[in-house]
Amino acid sequence: MLSTITFAQSSSPEDSTVLIINSGFKPLLNDAFKIKDNPSINDTNKIIPKLNYSFLNKQIPVNFNIDIIKPAKIKGEPLVKLYHGYTKVGFGTNTTPLAEIYYNAKRSKTFSYGFFGKHFSSSGISSNDYSSYSDNELNVFGKHFSKSFTTTGKLAYNRNVNHYYSGLSNNDTIIILDKDLVKQKIDKFSAAFSLTRNFTDSSQFDYNVDLDFHNLKDFYDVSENHLELNGKLSKYHKQELYEIGFEVNYNKLINPLNQDNNLVLGLNPHISTSTDKWKFQVGVGLYLNSYPDTKFHFYPKAEFKYNVVENIIIPYVGIKGGLISNNLNNFYNENPFINTQTLNTQNSNQKYDIYGGIRGSLSSKITFNTSFSQQKIEGMPLYIKDFGNILENKFILAYDTVSFSTITAEIAYQKLEKFKILLGANYYKYTPKNEIKAWHKPEFKISLSGIYDLSDKIIVRADFYHFSKQFAKTFKTITSGNTTTVVEDAKELGRVFDINLSFEYRYTKKLSAFIQFNNITSSPYKKWDNYPTQRFGVLGGLTYSF
Repeated sequence: MLSTITFAQSSSPEDSTVLIINSGFKPLLNDAFKIKDNPSINDTNKIIPKLNYSFLNKQIPVNFNIDIIKPAKIKGEPLVKLYHGYTKVGFGTNTTPLAEIYYNAKRSKTFSYGFFGKHFSSSGISSNDYSSYSDNELNVFGKHFSKSFTTTGKLAYNRNVNHYYSGLSNNDTIIILDKDLVKQKIDKFSAAFSLTRNFTDSSQFDYNVDLDFHNLKDFYDVSENHLELNGKLSKYHKQELYEIGFEVNYNKLINPLNQDNNLVLGLNPHISTSTDKWKFQVGVGLYLNSYPDTKFHFYPKAEFKYNVVENIIIPYVGIKGGLISNNLNNFYNENPFINTQTLNTQNSNQKYDIYGGIRGSLSSKITFNTSFSQQKIEGMPLYIKDFGNILENKFILAYDTVSFSTITAEIAYQKLEKFKILLGANYYKYTPKNEIKAWHKPEFKISLSGIYDLSDKIIVRADFYHFSKQFAKTFKTITSGNTTTVVEDAKELGRVFDINLSFEYRYTKKLSAFIQFNNITSSPYKKWDNYPTQRFGVLGGLTYSF
């Protein structure tokens, strides 16, 4: 306890006071309150100064020291090794030898050349001594590349031998004949030349010219000379492409009928324009025909394409027409049993072809195409038997006006280069004007082809073909009372089923072995009336690159 005693000195008469504090000292400070009001000045003459800015336009020099960066090197895919030559030899049932040889120049920026030779023959159907055939071919070709042009040339020789083995029959036994009496042999020499400008500047003219010639002669001294010249000239003007095409077809067939020269002249000017979404083309076809009568023909031509989804769905529609030049070479390649001595070649007048469809892609691996076409052709060649021939083993032509519709559907699947498959179907509806049927024209065709590559070591190929029934022209006798009448009739040839399968084993990159199985179902179908084809057959052999 702290006790304090204070003595006050009295200087006045008041009484002194004594304070005695019995506790500890506790200082206490009350809160202070500040005056929040600020003074304000009401200036009635307020002046706001105006500021003017100016810049000194002077560049300060800066020195850059650039370090040189070396360009990046992209390593491309290695080039596939090329070989100069390739040979293929094989042998199969029905005495079927095969030999092929190819020789080509390797990679070059200025030229390409080579030759090709092939022999393929067969003794034919085992039950028929006259069904043998052989195909021989030799080609020499070359191509030259320059900055402005690409020129191509080819010389070829073909020798094809076959027999008219469908003779008169008695109890299904073919009458024995001298083999040379039913022999046919075609020797053909051909040459081709083309000149194409390498299109590098759209402001300049673009053009190309193609020239083809062949001379053939058969076993009966029937010969043909055919010359075909095609070309075009085009130039862009703004967004439009102006193009004019021309064609010349000359054909001279020398046989006992001694018919006149066949000349066709054609001119096809048209204009096309396009954007990112669509393309439109319009033009005309002008043709002059000299045989059998000199006539002038006019055809409208137009086509429109629209890219609904870029490169995925592309619908198209169009109309076209033209004059088709027919010749013996084309007829023989389609039907080798044609009678060349009584052949009369006429041109076919395609009055119109109205078409449309949709093509595109369902994915990066699947593509498709569907189309519809309505055509009318005057002078369509139809094959019928030569009933004036005692053996009835040759075909002649019946030219008729035919209207027909075509529906086509195709779908393809491809996974890299390992697996490919293609499915196609065609439906035809023919309406001939004079004949009762479109002879040897099936109404339906379907094909399925595929290839599978297993590690580039084993290659498997398969093909399936199916043709619907077709009809051949024949005659039947109708007797009514004492009257006998011969009338036309249609003979059904039946459906065609053909399945082929082949395997290839690549022992090395140079050497491989193959085997083919043809007509696995051994279907006895007939493509031409009374001409059965070979049934099941096997062909095997080797290939070698050098």
